Parts: sequence; C-alpha cells; structure tokens
Amino acid sequence: MKHAILCGLMCLVCAGCAPSVPRRDPGQVGKSLEKQWRRIEKPDPRLGVRSLFGFALEAAAAGWHPERITAALALAEAMHDRDPASPTCGNFRWYWGAEKPEDRNAVEFCMQQGVLVWMLYRDALDAEGRERLERLIASSIEGIRRHRVRESYTNIFLMKTWNCIAIGEATGRPALADEGYRMLDRWLFATWEQGIREYISPTYYGTDLDSLGLIARFARRRAGRRAAEAALRLFWTDIAANWFAPCERLGGAHSRDYDYLTGHGYLDHMLRTVGWLAAPEGYRPSVFHELCAWPPPGGLRRIARRIPRRVHQRWGAAPWEDATHYVGLRFSIGSAGANYGPMDKPLTVNLAGGPRMPMAYFAMDARGDPYGKKRVVTGGGHHKAFHLQPFLASVQRGPEVLLLASTDPADRWFHRRAPEPTCLASHVVLPAEADVWVGDSPADPAAPTVPVPQGAPVFLRLGDVAVGIRILLATGAGEQPAAVSLVNDGAKHRVRRLTCLHSPGPPSRRATVGLWVRGAEGLDEAGFAEFRTSFAGADARTEGDVVELSAPGIEGALRVAANVATGERTAREGAAPDSQDDLFALDGRDLGRAILGRVGPIPHYRRLLAAAERGGRAAAAAGQSIEAETGLLVPPFETGTDAAAGGGHFLWMPGEPGAGGGSPIARALWVVRVPEAGDYVLWGRVAAPTPDDDSFFARIRQGAADALPLTAWHTGTHAEWTWTALTGPDRSPLAIALRPGAAVVELRCREDGTQLDALTLRRAGSGPPPPER
Repeated sequence: MKHAILCGLMCLVCAGCAPSVPRRDPGQVGKSLEKQWRRIEKPDPRLGVRSLFGFALEAAAAGWHPERITAALALAEAMHDRDPASPTCGNFRWYWGAEKPEDRNAVEFCMQQGVLVWMLYRDALDAEGRERLERLIASSIEGIRRHRVRESYTNIFLMKTWNCIAIGEATGRPALADEGYRMLDRWLFATWEQGIREYISPTYYGTDLDSLGLIARFARRRAGRRAAEAALRLFWTDIAANWFAPCERLGGAHSRDYDYLTGHGYLDHMLRTVGWLAAPEGYRPSVFHELCAWPPPGGLRRIARRIPRRVHQRWGAAPWEDATHYVGLRFSIGSAGANYGPMDKPLTVNLAGGPRMPMAYFAMDARGDPYGKKRVVTGGGHHKAFHLQPFLASVQRGPEVLLLASTDPADRWFHRRAPEPTCLASHVVLPAEADVWVGDSPADPAAPTVPVPQGAPVFLRLGDVAVGIRILLATGAGEQPAAVSLVNDGAKHRVRRLTCLHSPGPPSRRATVGLWVRGAEGLDEAGFAEFRTSFAGADARTEGDVVELSAPGIEGALRVAANVATGERTAREGAAPDSQDDLFALDGRDLGRAILGRVGPIPHYRRLLAAAERGGRAAAAAGQSIEAETGLLVPPFETGTDAAAGGGHFLWMPGEPGAGGGSPIARALWVVRVPEAGDYVLWGRVAAPTPDDDSFFARIRQGAADALPLTAWHTGTHAEWTWTALTGPDRSPLAIALRPGAAVVELRCREDGTQLDALTLRRAGSGPPPPER
C-alpha cells in the first residue's frame, strides 16, 4: 500500500508529465464522507468553513453525492461576507456560530482547496454546485486582495500566493496571476535575505509545503514552478537537517508549536504522505495532500543520518534572529537568539525515546500552564494555549547554550498573552523517563517537590546521555532570588519540571532568568561523574537592568549581555565563527543560498552586485540621469505609467494616498560608475502626494562597505515631478564620500505611494539636474 502511494506521488512530479488527478472509490471513502456530511447537514456552532471546502474536494474526487457538495457550498455562501461596505467583504466567518468574519486568513484556507475543486473536479458538481462555487471564487478575490499579509507571515503569504496564481490562471484573470507571481518573487527575495521567518515549526512547515507543492505542480509558468521547487528543496533540507530521528520529529528550537510536550504537528501529514514517516495500516492520504505532495530528493535522508551535525539558520533581519541546533546520536539541543511569538520553544533538548517522548523545553508562564494544556479563545475565535513572549538573548556553540529571558508585567505584550495573570514562573520541562540529579545526588522521582539550592546544577541522565542545567540567575518579588524547585505533577503528562517561581500570585515587577545548558553522550559512570564536575564556573552579573551571563564553554567561552528593560543586546560571544551571515548552514556550509540562488529575482541581484565588484564599466556615470524603472526592481516595487515621467514610466509601491503602509522587502538597485573620488549627493525626481507618501530608505555600497548606511530619505510632498536631494539632519543635501569605481545605489520602500521617475549622483555643491529633461 505504502509503495503504491509513493509510486503514484513520484508520477505526480515526473519531469514533462502533466499532473495526474487523484480519484477516489466512493465505496472506500463513503463512510468517512458520510460522517462529515452528518455534521454539515446539522451544523453546530464550531463547524469550520474550511472543512466545508475540504469536504467538497474529497467528495468531488469520489464523485459522491453532488447534491450534498452543493449543500456544503451553500453553507459556505451563508458564511461569506458579500457586503461591499464591510471591511471584511470577500472573507468568511471561520465558524458557523460566529457573527462575522474575524480571522482574515479564512478566505485563504477556503480558496486553497476551493480553487482545486474548480480546476480539477468541477465535472463532478451539479449545475447549481458549479454556479455556487464560481460565485464563491469570484467574490473571494476581493477578500484575498484586501487581506494584507507580510512576507514574514510565511504560511499565509505563501497560501495567498497560490490562491492568486491559481484563481488567476483558472478563471481567466491574468492580472491576479501576475500578482501571485510577483508575491512569489517577493517571498523568495525576503527568504534569500532573512531566512524562513516561521522557523522549524511542526505545524506551519506543513502548511508551507502544501502551498509550495501546489505551485510546483499546477502553476502554468515554468519560472514559477522552478521557484516553488527551489523553495521546497530549502524546506526539506531544513527538515532533514533539524530532524531528530530517535523521536521522529523536528528537533531544535521551534516557532509556533501547538504541541508543547512532544513537538508534533500538521507537518506529520505530509511526512506520512511522502513516506518520511511510517503510516498506520490502511493509511491513505487525503486528496488534498496527494495534490500538494512533492516528494523530497532521496539524498536528503542522508543529511538526517549525519551524526553529529550542527545547524545554523536565520529567521529575521536582525543578527540575533537566528536558530542553532546540535544533533547527536541520542540527544539534540537547540536554541533561538530571540523570541518570535507566544507558542515558541526557544530552548529545547531532545532525548531518544520514540515519537511520544516529551521534549525538554523552556517557557515563561503567567497562567499556571507549564504544559500548554489550558487553551483559551484567541483572535479569530480559535482555542490556543499561549505562553509569555519574553525578551530573549542567547548564544550556542555545539551542545551548549547560554540563555537570558526577561519579562515585565507592565509590558503590553505581557498583557496580550496573559490578560489575567495568576503567577509568574520560568519552567524547564523535563521528560520523566530521564533520571534527575540535583548536584551529586539523584532526586526522588516520587517526591512532589524537591527544592533546588541557589545555583545548584540539575542533571538529566538517560542511558549514556547527560544534560546539565544550571539556573545562573532568577529574580524574585523582593531582593531575594526566586525559589527553584523540581516539581512532579504526576504521571499524566510523563514529565517533571524545573520551576523558578518569580511570583506566586499576580506579578508586579520584572522577572529575569539566566540558564546554562550543556549536553553530552557516550558517558559511562566515570564519564557522568566527570561531566558533573566540569559543569561549573559560570557567572551572572547584574547592574540595574543590565544583565551579563558567562560560562567556560567546552569549545570556548560563552557570554551574553543585555539591557533587559530596553531590549538592547550588548554582547553575544562564543558562537561558531563566520556563521552569522549564513542563510541556512549545515556544518558551516551555507546550503540555503546555494538552493535559492538561481530562481526569482535573485540571479539578477547577484549579477548586479558582481558587475559592481568588477567596476561597473557598462553602468551610467555619476552625473548622468538614470530612469528609475531600468534598475532591478524587487516586488512589491513595480513600474507605473505617467506621460509626464521620463519615458512615461516611474517606480513605486502602489498605495492609496494618505493610507500609510510600506514593505521591508520592496527595493530597487542601480549600478553607478564614479569617475573620481569626492563628495556626492543623491538626487531623485519624485512625486509624493501626501506626508504619508513621501519617503524611501536609501543605501549606497562600494564593495563590501557602506558608503551610505541605510538612511531615511524624506522627499517632501510634491504634486508634480520635482528633483529633490537626500538631506542630512540639518535639511541640507547630504554629502556622501565615494571613491572611484562602481557604487550600488539601493532604495527600499519606507512608505507606499512615493513615486520615483529618475535618480542621479551629482558632485556636492553642483545643485539639482536641470528641470527640463
């Protein structure tokens, strides 16, 4: 059975083959569909609109009861906002019992499957069903276009990208398809620079694979399919490198993990579909997952078998927005340099023990919910368990981490995650299968609470693996350090926890904790004794809000320092050298840039920089006017038309006047040849309708150095095309010292709606170009 599924999936992606369309035997799937139908026939308040489109897709693939598919689509229409005056026009109520759309992601999830029914199975619908689905798709376009999604919201941005491409191509709307392909370029460039934002997520990596797999299989443009396939290779390389085989799951630090204890999620569906995880007897993937499936190259499995290995990846623009993971044979340890959100696991340790073996992880908690079991209603009506979102700073080298975390009850993020706090605690959750030692003595596994003396190390031991945990700093409600205990809540969750209780009741002051964690394997009794002895010598220092942690690492000293109140990181020392600029590195080799370097706008960008390094002989010279649209434009920058602009075209990110908005990804680059050393001024011929639409960011590079670091360029408002200079703090034209050779001028979008017709570099003091062009 499993072999047949894999053979079928491989056929789906054979070069030159048209994608096959899976069909289902109604006799085999009728029981499952009947169960879904009973809930649709008599909808309860928690019936989700996404499930209606999932039912329609599965039933249509089986040719099962077209009239019931029509009835499901009728319910979807009843949950659809079609009021042109509504801010959520074109979107859906997520749940049947909701009064109005709250989660604007709903339209993306619905159309992700709805457009597949239209593309592949509309012959299985009756006439009324086809009419309803066509109406739903057409009216959903408004909701999709109104749904503003940043590239950093990885899973939803990719889903919207697929919807725009698929709906545009399947319904004869080429402008919508163009929008989708531009979005794909935007995401590729953002990922090339900053990495996958929702990093190592057991849930959302699955959603990402769904959308990219659909683009790779069904997009009509070859360039789009190639780009999606490159992105898929990046994700599967990420999965392989971070895979912890003894527990059949992703190791390392996690963003957006709904399963706090064992770290499994929606990704498992795709892992089973492509044979990465063993499937239960009789398992068959859903039609949707068959359609999304893109089996990873077999060679990637070799990465997951490389022991030991070290992974380092970026997930944001800041140098501390990264994740590091050490994978051994029977344990792994991973950390993140900053906090992404309230479902993060910024520090994890995995011990061998199978898929249900709990992870060791760190979390700060104000709801008395160390294991993420107390779910509450969050945005969009969903039920989730949030932990706090503290300030974080960390450094990792090999199997060793220093981590600093701090949170303040007065912070707005604190109240968003815990509006009614009952306590404030830092937890390190520990798998109960491991023996726990406090200092040089094993702890009683049956004791409800074991006090841990201040600064004493705690050790986990499982087989030949040992993990040391030392709380270097733990602030309490008064001058005394917070109490630390080893707590046993019973066998229900198969865990114990090392808890630092900053406040037993609603907190009133900042809480800060510092941790030192180290792992090792291959230890006999003597090795474990030596491990315990060597785990010493760390220090924590505080001066007001400035905290410094240091430890004598096994591969060199580790140090972290930060002002926890302002969030300023002043030291982060001891990480592997030359790793900070890597996109996705395995054992010091950056695989990420190699994978993405040949798709989307990236090759053009690389050629432009290479031309600049060679001297840019073919580039325009300083003093010459350059048409803005001739540069490398990274969406959402695009070319606009205006007869009054030079050549009839200009550069901008479209936006309504005065509405605000921008993009950290949109940028344009030009190579300019500087004939001789001197001070130069950057001029642009701009039109800027309002004070909310009158700025860019500018940067000029020569070689690897910034001649002008990224600087806000406030152009001023101009109803007509006007030459204006980049100015300094005194509002006079800013002189930029340049040497002979090539310079790369880069503009980024600060406010949408600002328009650029042309630009030039002119010698300081020479004034603007002549007004007539």
